[in-house]
Amino acid sequence: MGKDHQLRSGIFQGWVRHRRFTPVDHRFTYSMFMPHIYLNELDQLDKQVKGFGLSLFNFARFRRDDYVKGDPDLAQAVKDKVYALTGKMIDGNVTMLCHLRYCGLYFSPLNLYYLHDNEGQWQYMLAEVSNTPWNERHYYAIPAPQYWQGREYSHDKAFHVSPFNPIHQQYHWRVTEPDSNLLVNLAVSRYKDCISPSEYSDDLKNSHQKVFDATMQMRKQNFTSAILIKQLLLTPIMTIKVVIGIYWQALKLFIKGVPIYDHPNNTPYEKVNKHKIKRGNDNA
Repeated sequence: MGKDHQLRSGIFQGWVRHRRFTPVDHRFTYSMFMPHIYLNELDQLDKQVKGFGLSLFNFARFRRDDYVKGDPDLAQAVKDKVYALTGKMIDGNVTMLCHLRYCGLYFSPLNLYYLHDNEGQWQYMLAEVSNTPWNERHYYAIPAPQYWQGREYSHDKAFHVSPFNPIHQQYHWRVTEPDSNLLVNLAVSRYKDCISPSEYSDDLKNSHQKVFDATMQMRKQNFTSAILIKQLLLTPIMTIKVVIGIYWQALKLFIKGVPIYDHPNNTPYEKVNKHKIKRGNDNA
């Protein structure tokens, strides 16, 4: 059945690593897999891949309401979101690197949507960022690397993700388009005038010195029943692994005495509450 149609979608398997450089050194690496889905192949994946589907009775389920709100067609909703953020409408294919709903459970700290023009040229990446326990969601539109001025794309942080990171930071992205391999690196820098004396060190000499980074490096596998089942056997419920990992590392940071920063309550966000969504200041 899986031979009926050659799919471009894949399952990326690899690792994610977090490194914190100040005020204490803290780092960890986890193995992880994430489906990379051409949204125009969803129906075909539903037919060909056992264990994956759009309906309730699938171990790995794509549920439309878990992702960007708006148009019932997720690809169109992603294009509309990028248009709202940038004023540019991208007309080609949309792919997504995401977590699915496993055994009915879903949480994804980061989903990435790749938008292409009608010639297949990658134009934008939409980063869908979610936090816990606040259950909020925020979006960043990142132009494809050919439009960058240098080796990375930088912008101010606008969304509270971790209580161990303040809001006054900058993000620096380095990304590749999903192909046979995938790389996503997000470095976080903090303005020097926002660093307390107790945190200052020789490593923070510059006004925008890196204090944290997250890297995801993965290799593509075919999106087949056998490979999906293999990944599910290795990690039956990825959602639980992700959430437990977040809180376990948070406990370690708390024990190490890393300062805690309150939620600023001043950023645009989407409030996610089961099947409903409450909009914050702007949603953009």
